[in-house]
Amino acid sequence: MENSHLSDSYLERFVTGLIHDDAELKWVESHLFSCPDCADRMWAMQEHMDDPESGSAQTTDPELYRDDHPLQ
Repeated sequence: MENSHLSDSYLERFVTGLIHDDAELKWVESHLFSCPDCADRMWAMQEHMDDPESGSAQTTDPELYRDDHPLQ
């Protein structure tokens, strides 16, 4: 992937673990290793997702943790 960068959606899929194909995962990892710009964007995205103040989908609602909750 010379002279191009990974899209934000691709980086998001990588950071959230949604890339399940081994060949695709190795390709993304290889690109991140060789492209400092994409690696920096990936780390910034990871930090944003790890920040509890960032508005990610975290909850303290005990109802969502019940075994019989419809979202589980």
